[in-house]
Amino acid sequence: MRNKMRILGFSLALALAATTAQAAPIITFDSAVPADGSGLTTAISGAKVIDFNDGAMPDGYSGDGGVVSGSLSGRYAAPAGNTTSYLSVALGQRSGAHEILASGNFNYFGLYWGSIDNYNMLQFFNGVNLVLQLTGADVIAAGTAFGNQVAAGSNRYVNIFLGSDYYNRIVISTTNFAFESDNHAFARVPEPGTLALLGLGLIGAGAMRRRRAG
Repeated sequence: MRNKMRILGFSLALALAATTAQAAPIITFDSAVPADGSGLTTAISGAKVIDFNDGAMPDGYSGDGGVVSGSLSGRYAAPAGNTTSYLSVALGQRSGAHEILASGNFNYFGLYWGSIDNYNMLQFFNGVNLVLQLTGADVIAAGTAFGNQVAAGSNRYVNIFLGSDYYNRIVISTTNFAFESDNHAFARVPEPGTLALLGLGLIGAGAMRRRRAG
């Protein structure tokens, strides 16, 4: 029994170490498709979603962006399949940045990112501290051309899980024409490492109960 307890304790320590060491974000591309034509959206239950459908700039959003619809050559292009309003940063200028002041501390952000380009950038801050920085090159599907306005691989719903890091401010920027996005989603979600650790603990507890029952 003591040996089994040592093994379980060692396994839990390894899991805890892995959880503590995990610093890289988790990025997925799962999504749901709403019926209103507003493009892909988050599949995270309970997330707060900004869909821009009323055509107004939401509270907490400010900078070189505008809420637009459709496409305008040389200025902006709607994310593939999106027929409603969305956010375009730069609006035809060569560069621009738009800030989002979140209504709390979150560790998940999702967005329908259209015409993904390598000069598009997302930066996540907790106060003045930069938590995470991503460019279009980090999320575009392999083999897809940057800036393609219709290909699924360059028009993706991007889910960004920061784990134990939290943000309360996001800067969306581009250095060469527009950064288009829609259906921004904010949430606090469990850390995958924490869930794995809990699962391991429950497995160990179950094994001990079966041993005692036997």
